[in-house]
Amino acid sequence: MDNRKKLIGEKIKEIRKKNNLTQDKFSEQIGIEPPSLSNIENGKSYPSMQTILNIMDKFNTAPQEFFDFQYLKTEAELEKEIFEIIKKQPYDNKKIIYRLIQQFAV
Repeated sequence: MDNRKKLIGEKIKEIRKKNNLTQDKFSEQIGIEPPSLSNIENGKSYPSMQTILNIMDKFNTAPQEFFDFQYLKTEAELEKEIFEIIKKQPYDNKKIIYRLIQQFAV
């Protein structure tokens, strides 16, 4: 599956759920059929540019927010990226990071 299709679908699903809408209600508001929305959310097809614009307009979503997929990474991808960032830090920064992480280890 094309990763971009999957990420866009996940973003659209997130927006729909954040607004407590069913696929039927959401698709009605953005002007597409429910099966089309299902295919988009499941990463089977891309939304049209008009659909993206309708979502951004109706749900007050800025383009940079719509296309921000960084937090949608898998757990393994996040861990790898976090470890790589930490490895590059000087020792003093690592101590600070350690103290921050300890706050979450309750």
